[in-house]
Amino acid sequence: MKGFGRAFADELRAVRGDRGALLVLVGAVLIYALFYPLPYLPEVLKEVPAVVVDADHSALSRQLVRMLDTHELIAVRHEVPTLAEAEALVRAGRAGGILAIPLDFERTIRRGGSATVGVYTDAAYFLVYRQALTGFAEAIGTLSAGIEIRRLEATGLSPAQARARRDPVPLLMRPLFNPAEGYASYIVPSVLVLILQQTLLIGIGLLAGTASERREETALASPLAGTLGRAAFYLSLYAIHTLLYFGAVVRLFGFPNYGRPATLAAFALPFLLAVIFLGLAASHLFHRRETAIQALLFTSLPAVFLAGFSWPPEAVPAWLHRVALLLPSTPGMAGFLRLDQMGATLSEVRGEWMTLWVLAIAYFLLAWLVAAHPRTARPGGPESRASEAAPGQ
Repeated sequence: MKGFGRAFADELRAVRGDRGALLVLVGAVLIYALFYPLPYLPEVLKEVPAVVVDADHSALSRQLVRMLDTHELIAVRHEVPTLAEAEALVRAGRAGGILAIPLDFERTIRRGGSATVGVYTDAAYFLVYRQALTGFAEAIGTLSAGIEIRRLEATGLSPAQARARRDPVPLLMRPLFNPAEGYASYIVPSVLVLILQQTLLIGIGLLAGTASERREETALASPLAGTLGRAAFYLSLYAIHTLLYFGAVVRLFGFPNYGRPATLAAFALPFLLAVIFLGLAASHLFHRRETAIQALLFTSLPAVFLAGFSWPPEAVPAWLHRVALLLPSTPGMAGFLRLDQMGATLSEVRGEWMTLWVLAIAYFLLAWLVAAHPRTARPGGPESRASEAAPGQ
């Protein structure tokens, strides 16, 4: 216990004495918590600029343009005579969609025919494409429904009967777990898990790189106590960060929050342990401070895509998905998302929870093995002081 407490205190002293590590382990976590969600606060993209090509210039075509402009997802900003000019506006980034109304649009409909309206959207920007297409479809669908209902009323049906004939099986849509269907509620909570992982790994790597640059080769007198003491320090620090993220940040920015505190804490424990022991085991690979930042920042983007929330895991090659499970963030994101945003119980994320425990145990054994061999230590740290003691002490 004496070696455990000394390792804990020395790790605290090392972090306090290293401004770079302190900035990553404390400052970056706080900065991300406050500023990362800000660009996504509007949640839903609205008023996508649109351009209209009206070849009919009839009362009905003008009504369709007005309906489109009043839709919350679309803002009609331009009206041009040709489709080529409309395409040029989209290429220039001044519009996200095009509505092309054909000649004789109103005449065809009044004769009982079916008119075809052209809709073109910028699919190079997927969010713009989705919102613009939804706005176009709903505006055109509303106009079409009104025309069909009037035709049915002309046959002698009452307005209620006409509406029922037009839509005999109405569709009622209720989005679950993300009522606003917002982008921030979708992406930010999962990325917060990755931030916890990456800042922790980078911070541990920075300290290891500093020790390696000082070239002090020593051996641990008590590898187990040193490993557990260092891990306890990081666990204490990041338990506070986890509480901040899932107890305050998600509420501050209004993200869906249905998780039970005890359940989240039980899930966070193996996640943090797995990340900490992974960082301690990999720390001997970093011989310079800059190496830790370069290597671990490079892994951030792959970790996001392999986690299975931005791209479904079913679409990822099986071997790559198995490799992704070696990262604590992969089961961590999936579990935290279901626990906090869907209100799942711990038994419903048992697979992810057990995976994290397996990773925590495996990385602990690896970190212990690494600590048992001669390695670089920080001046004044538990390893350097242990080297002065007898091997059997």
